[in-house]
Amino acid sequence: MNTIREIFVNNLKYYRKQKGLSQEKLSYAVDKSIAYINQIENRDSWPQPEMVDKIAAALGISSSALFEENQCPENVKLQYAQKFGKKLEEELVSRIEIAVKDVCKSV
Repeated sequence: MNTIREIFVNNLKYYRKQKGLSQEKLSYAVDKSIAYINQIENRDSWPQPEMVDKIAAALGISSSALFEENQCPENVKLQYAQKFGKKLEEELVSRIEIAVKDVCKSV
């Protein structure tokens, strides 16, 4: 399961890029430094609730959208990887083992 911070950061990056904003432009819009936005996106800092509201307003979305697990493709991808990753890995290992045995038999 994705942590709330992962979900938030992935959504923030997604919506920022969708809006065509650099970290610099977003920092101007919320009256913070570029370093602050960078720290949030690198999971080194966590914004106060009022800042979440400012960020959402600058992105033209609701604050709650930043916390929705299915909002951006990266979060959906992480969900599927967590849900199906182990099964896919096991299936691939099994198929490789069978293929190696078949090759060894024919040698």
